[in-house]
Amino acid sequence: MKRISLVAAAALLFAGAQLHAQTAKQDTAKKAAASSAKTAEKAATKATTAAKTADKAATTAKTEAKVATSAAKSADASADKAAAPKSHKKGGKKSAAAKKDTTAKKP
Repeated sequence: MKRISLVAAAALLFAGAQLHAQTAKQDTAKKAAASSAKTAEKAATKATTAAKTADKAATTAKTEAKVATSAAKSADASADKAAAPKSHKKGGKKSAAAKKDTTAKKP
């Protein structure tokens, strides 16, 4: 009888240890899942923030591109004005070019 009760007590002790280990394992898995969920949520928050920042940067770049395009158009217009031929008349006399050389010796 003592042996049977000793074996029964050992069996109960073994079953209790197994049950405790299983519960601890489930708790650890739940904690790990919760930790993973929090990490994923933080990563999603960071990604959202990065997307907002990128959107703002794209908007700024678009605005700067518009300003640059406007400046380029203005520069083209200025260059066209500068390159246009000017029709200024020179007031030089033609009679000065038609004068004969008086220093030449006669034969």
